[in-house]
Amino acid sequence: MKPSPPILYDQLTEGELRELLGRGMDALLLPVGATEQHGPHLSTGTDSAIASILCREASSRTGVPVLPTLPYGCSIGHSHH
Repeated sequence: MKPSPPILYDQLTEGELRELLGRGMDALLLPVGATEQHGPHLSTGTDSAIASILCREASSRTGVPVLPTLPYGCSIGHSHH
């Protein structure tokens, strides 16, 4: 079975949301990732990017909509002084 495209919550219209609710949608996926240093080779948004990719893949397999990614914080403990 070929996966469907992910359902992106922030691209749905009110009518599309009502349709999903009418079909029994009772869950949403919320990708969350830290904003922190990952060395000189990766961006500070790596955790958010990974969370977004995983949630989009889960959505394409399950039909559960994905909320916009929530990047959070700044990990000062990883800073070099």
